[in-house]
Amino acid sequence: MNGLQKFYLQKLFKQAREGTLPPDFDEWDLSNDCGWTVAHVAAAKDHLPPDFDQWDIANIAGCAVAHVAAINGLSRWGFDRWDMSDKYGWSVAHTAAWHRKLPDDFDRLELWELADDDGITVRDVYNGNDGTGRRLKLS
Repeated sequence: MNGLQKFYLQKLFKQAREGTLPPDFDEWDLSNDCGWTVAHVAAAKDHLPPDFDQWDIANIAGCAVAHVAAINGLSRWGFDRWDMSDKYGWSVAHTAAWHRKLPDDFDRLELWELADDDGITVRDVYNGNDGTGRRLKLS
């Protein structure tokens, strides 16, 4: 990435953080060297547009925009891809459970039983433990 591209990306990241991207913006997948995209930045600040649907844009670790948006809640988009996961098996449902942002109608048993690569289920996360009774500590 050259200097001009970096400058442009920094400008877009700033607009994404502030919620000032143009209404017709469509370059959600522009990313820095770590794969963090304009969409990730907008999701982190709860500034995704109402018609956003590119949930699977992911960074190098497989963290999708949906994972980031789940921190603030996904209900307003009618989101239903709770089983989307990163390279460690951590699903969007895990993230939403950790942040207490699961929707009221989150009632499908198979989603509660989704497990990451360490066997930690969404139910475990929601209950604050690692499945063995030990308190879950996420950094």
